[in-house]
Amino acid sequence: MSSNNITKTTLESFRDAFPALKNLIFLNSAGMSPLPDPCRLAMNGLIEDIGKRAYLNMDNWIKTIALARKNVSELIGAFPEEVAFIKNTSAGVSLVASGLNFSEGDEVVINDIEFPSNVYPWLYLKNKGVKIVLVKSEKGRIAPEAIKHAVTPRTKVVAISSVQYISGYRAELAKIGEICRANRSLFFVDAIQSLGVIPMDVKSCGIDFLSTGGFKWLCGPTGIGIFYCNKTRLDNLTLNNIGWNTVINSQDYSNILFEPKPDAMRFEEGSPNIIGIYGLNESIKLLKAVGIANIERHVLELTDYLVERLLSMNFIIFSPRKDGEKSGIVTFSTKEKEKLTILEKKLFAENILVVNRGNGIRVSVHGFNNMKDIDRLIEVCQGVSKQVI
Repeated sequence: MSSNNITKTTLESFRDAFPALKNLIFLNSAGMSPLPDPCRLAMNGLIEDIGKRAYLNMDNWIKTIALARKNVSELIGAFPEEVAFIKNTSAGVSLVASGLNFSEGDEVVINDIEFPSNVYPWLYLKNKGVKIVLVKSEKGRIAPEAIKHAVTPRTKVVAISSVQYISGYRAELAKIGEICRANRSLFFVDAIQSLGVIPMDVKSCGIDFLSTGGFKWLCGPTGIGIFYCNKTRLDNLTLNNIGWNTVINSQDYSNILFEPKPDAMRFEEGSPNIIGIYGLNESIKLLKAVGIANIERHVLELTDYLVERLLSMNFIIFSPRKDGEKSGIVTFSTKEKEKLTILEKKLFAENILVVNRGNGIRVSVHGFNNMKDIDRLIEVCQGVSKQVI
């Protein structure tokens, strides 16, 4: 059997793990993915275990958390001790924005098309006299050259999403990392729109901090996320969220000694979301079994086909689609605004789940999608495009 056939079989098995796909054409992983069976069953199993045996299997919980940390580190190219489990992307952004020691006049470089999670924590720093430098996008893109032009000797942090949530533009992380290193600036990445569908290597990209939630392309539950802190940057962050689990020997409750853990686990200040970690771990194992590079290749093939067909019907494509900048997100619109509303309603009526973003329809394609999903979407689009208003 050829490698292409093996990949096809693996992707078909991946699709079978999502029961929601039996009734839905799901094209909104950029919003929230359905849960695969291994994720759901792991969480249900833990709930049942706690219900029947309370905490008597806690040793198994601890082992699973350690395994999950290892799986996350392998997914992003980090060391396990550089990974912390958090509640969502915003929590990780705030750990950095509130933890760094800013002085009046320091600068943070962001851009004008970020999701609010990667905007508000930085804007709040204006109260400390920090200057927020806004890089202007061009046709949904944030060019590395524009970031290079924006940084100065006072730039403390450059913050950007690995993939933009509306346009689907994939940032050139390695180039931005080089710019940050040359300028001695820190590099923060919001990875929620790429992790699970596009390979990530935090080391080769020069990323200092990364944050993501688990419920989009990682196919995990809500309320659990991942924070990466390069071990050389650990002491750059002041601890603002402190609890019993922040310190070494945290199980020695009667011996009060404030000595933070020497790794990213210092950011897990209290009792962990064990149920969420169980679910996320199984979803990541599933993704790794398919292979992120295989998922990416499949997704780009489907989105290339989708864009080609939409253009042939005179739809407007908002998403950058050159090699190296395209992702699993395609946002498009009709030339007549009235038809966009009609198309939205028609897609929903046909159980084709997409979402309106940026005055267009955002389609986000994952590895569990197939050509039939795309063809059905195209069929509905074609019908609406032919309507006379």
